[in-house]
Amino acid sequence: MRPTPATEREQALRWLLATRRPDLSIEQTVRVLCRVLTPDHATLQTLQRIAREQEAKETAESKRPLNWRTPPGLPPRG
Repeated sequence: MRPTPATEREQALRWLLATRRPDLSIEQTVRVLCRVLTPDHATLQTLQRIAREQEAKETAESKRPLNWRTPPGLPPRG
């Protein structure tokens, strides 16, 4: 089995973020994906970069920075 090229992984991650449920924020989606993805450092870095790009596009909705240390589940208080 050949490894998935980085461009295909990036496209798949972008698709997952773009097609997330409407009631989930990018932050919640990223937290869940970080937990379910295999511990591949390059993929997690790509995911974080894409999430920052997406968050920059949606700053009108929320001005909070991503908190990578919050476990998935309920949105953080505050």
